[in-house]
Order: sequence, then structure tokens, then C-alpha cells
Amino acid sequence: MKIVKVTPKSQEIDRICGREVAPSKEIHDKVMDILADIKNGGYAKAVEYAQKFDGLKGKNLRVSEAEIKKSAAKCPPEMQRALKQAIKNVRDFHVNQMEDSWLMEGKDGVVLGQRIRPMKRVGLYVPGGAGIYPSTVIMNAVPAIVAGVKDIVVVTPIKGEINRAVAFVLCELGITEVYHIGGAQAIGMLAYGAKDGKGKVVVERVDKIVGPGNVFAAVAKKEVFGIVDIDMVAGPSEVLVLADNTCDPDFVAADLLSQAEHGSGFEAAICITDNMETAQMISECVDIQVENSPKRELLQKVLDNFGRILVVKDWFDGVAIANAIAPEHMEIMTDEAESMAAQIENAGAVFIGPWSSEPVGDYFAGPNHVLPTNGTGRFFSPLGVYDFLKRMSIIKYSEKAIKKNAKAIAVVANEEGFIHHAAAVLKRL
Repeated sequence: MKIVKVTPKSQEIDRICGREVAPSKEIHDKVMDILADIKNGGYAKAVEYAQKFDGLKGKNLRVSEAEIKKSAAKCPPEMQRALKQAIKNVRDFHVNQMEDSWLMEGKDGVVLGQRIRPMKRVGLYVPGGAGIYPSTVIMNAVPAIVAGVKDIVVVTPIKGEINRAVAFVLCELGITEVYHIGGAQAIGMLAYGAKDGKGKVVVERVDKIVGPGNVFAAVAKKEVFGIVDIDMVAGPSEVLVLADNTCDPDFVAADLLSQAEHGSGFEAAICITDNMETAQMISECVDIQVENSPKRELLQKVLDNFGRILVVKDWFDGVAIANAIAPEHMEIMTDEAESMAAQIENAGAVFIGPWSSEPVGDYFAGPNHVLPTNGTGRFFSPLGVYDFLKRMSIIKYSEKAIKKNAKAIAVVANEEGFIHHAAAVLKRL
């Protein structure tokens, strides 16, 4: 694995921070065509695309509850126990994110406040091509359920029958509305809803779309934002490990490869260390693990692009670089891990100490694994209960309060040129 000496102003840092996957114009145009077809053609067009791209047989997109239960029954007991515990851990964490409505009373009978309400209907995209992702269902659906969302609808491009682990999680969470469709066509159907030829609504539109997908789904989510809400436009996965001479280099190497194996070629597997000897040991461990991996070619491709061990002169530079990269996952394996973690300003999730391997967060610990990527940890947060809640302002003025304040309100309104705004309050005097 390549070792590079750096400072916060090095070109290598700019290269890492500037990595992005921009879809081609051809893909963008194709997505726009699909979305327009779904919007105008309704359910029939959704079926047509699902047959063409998602392996749908027949004309019924809905996966029956019987099919889901049949597949769930094939889930091995050990897997069932693990998934149940993961669901519990994620639920226990996310209940702490619930928000309460509140009111405050001011002078002259003024009551102001904020009312919290859940979204009614949310769409969840579950990848179904190269990967199998029961954890995606857990991480996206559980916070929505905790928030109080009544309807959760799942879209997934099924190959054969629905995956047994995914089906088991759906049963555990009580999700029954599942459609055999993926890609941009699935996003369009969720965003616009789908009617049959007689104008009857077959699939209701959703309020928000969450979950990862292929490039077509990702571009489509970006395009329908504003018609519906979305979680985020996610980029390739990334991990950044801060490691000093107290680290186990084999642990660091394994965690770097855990993100590299996603395999698009744009994943980032970065280590920052303050001494060359540690860098060399980690590099050797990475090379050994790659050589012994059945995914050797895939891992090497990722490491060649954005796999780096960055050597800094001190941890002031190391922390500054880490905050500039703002990684999706940040691991800290240093002697002063707790105090260093307190200096981290930008990251999706921070894993402290040698036993907090990144996959612990991916599958089991409880915090959400839907995290900001590509430096967006500077302003985005992990998916949470708050993403499925709406906040409404409450304003109640008494007669005394409006008579006291109407002239002041009118002065501001008139200054902005809104004479009827002013008149609306002055009428009450």
C-alpha cells in the first residue's frame, strides 16, 4: 500500500478530498427519460421497465406477504438471532433521538411553540443486484418506525425470490408493502405514485425516499428531490484510520480492506500516522491480507486509486487533515484515542479504540450506518429519527397582543412594499 508524507496543504490531500463519481450525460439523460415515462405512463410503464431491467415475470409488481413469509422461513436460526439483536440495538439507540412538541407562553396572551409530527409514508430502496442487504432495511426502516411513520414501502430489484434475510427483517418489522422494481423506475414510482389505465391509484406516492442504490437510482433520487424528500445522494464508501505506534497494524489493515471491498474503485481507504515505522508495518499487513484474499484484484484496484497511508509530522497536522477529509467512517487507534476523538469536527461516525472495528457500526452497535460521504460530513449528519419528523410552528396571538404589536408589524411590512400584509394586521385595531 502506498505511503505518502503529507502536510495539510499537500496535493495528495486535495486529490483525496476532490474525489467524486460524476454520472455521464448518457446516464443522466436515460434517467430523465425513465422518470418522464413513469410520471406519464403510470403503473403500466413501471411494469414494463421492471420486466426489462429487474427480472419481473408477469405484470404484478407487488410481492405478496405469502412470498415474503415463505422466504423468511428459510432464514437460519443463527441468522435470525443476529438480525433480531441488531434490530433491538438499532431501536434502543434511535429512541433517544425522539423530539417532543413544546409551547412557550409570552406576555399579553401570546403562545408560541413547535409541534412534531411524523411523515406519513416513506419509500425504502433496497439494493438487490450484486449485494444482499438486510442491514439496509434495518438501518433505514427502524428510525422511521421509531419516528411514527405509518406506511413504509420497499422497492427492490429481486433476482429469483426475495432474499431470506431481507424477508426475515421485513417480517420482524411488519413491513408488507414490497414491490419488485429497482433503478430509476423504482424511484420514479415512489416519487410520483402510479395509476392504472383507468386513473386508479395502484401505488401511492411517498413523502420521502431513503436507501442506497445503483447509479441510476442515485441520479433519480437527486432529480426527484423537491417533489419528495430524500436522505442524501451517497457516494462511494470510505474509512480513515488514525493510528500511532500503539496500534495493531493487522487490525488497521483489516479495517482498511473492509471498505475497499465495496469495489467500485472510488472507495477511500486512508490511514494517517505520525511515524514511518508504523506506516511500513501497516503497509506490509495490507499487502499480505490482499495477497491472501479471494477479492485480490478488486481490493488492489481500490487501493491503487484511493488507498493511502499518510505520514504527518505531528498529530496537529493529522487531526487537521482528518477534519478536512471529513470521512464517512473514522477510526482512532492511538494512545490518546479519547482526547483525539474530542478534536474531531467532521465525520459521519467515529470509532474509538482497537476493538471498535467499523463493521460493528455497519451491522450491530445501534447508531445508523447511513452516513455522509465524500466530505459531506462537514454539513450532513447520519440518518436518524429526526429525518422522518416534521416540525410545525405554532403561533397564537391574543387580541391584546395584536393591538399592542400591529403597528410595529405594519411598519416592517410597508418597508418591504407589502401593503396588504400591513392592512391585514391594522384591520384588527
